[in-house]
Amino acid sequence: MFIINSMGAFIFKLKLDVARIAYLPLLYKYRNCPDRSSIDLDVDRWIKEIGAEISGRSALVYLLRFKPQFRNLFFFRIKSHSNLLKKLCPPDSSLTIADDCGTIEGGAVYFEHAFGSHLSLNYLASGGVIRQLTTFGVKSKNRHNQRPYIGRNVDFGANVNCIGNVRIGDNAIIAAGSVVVKDVPANAIVAGNPAKIIKYRDEKTIN
Repeated sequence: MFIINSMGAFIFKLKLDVARIAYLPLLYKYRNCPDRSSIDLDVDRWIKEIGAEISGRSALVYLLRFKPQFRNLFFFRIKSHSNLLKKLCPPDSSLTIADDCGTIEGGAVYFEHAFGSHLSLNYLASGGVIRQLTTFGVKSKNRHNQRPYIGRNVDFGANVNCIGNVRIGDNAIIAAGSVVVKDVPANAIVAGNPAKIIKYRDEKTIN
């Protein structure tokens, strides 16, 4: 839970007020973004994950100020490549969302210390979690459109590779270190290289 004392609350509010002024160009981009509703869903998801008791425009300012990996998602939404804006609010340079990445639903992803990760996929539905050193992409450069489709509420462990035209069903869990090159059914838990089903949610382990 995100808790601060009275003095901390004053300092916190001061930092947000300063950030609100500094980020006016970003807030302008947000107000005029065709995908603004997705940004709102992203903000709601991240604030819930963090457990912060903050809402509205202040929540967006907070995430821009204190969560560099949220900035990567924000810049993807507003489709801005402005170096000036990125100097004003630098995204995490170790996390990449490809410029031609497909649809990422609003609230689709929470980056749980996702440094060293790369996203190039066709579709990512809501509720996912991505951790460090995880890659979504193609098997080879001449099959560029053959990228992953990922369902709702998929939880990726660290150091996962998910490549090619694979489909991962809703509520799947991809264990750390997995290499996913085949479809994963809904509710499956997979692990290994190549990834294999070890069990389903609420079921016994498969021998």
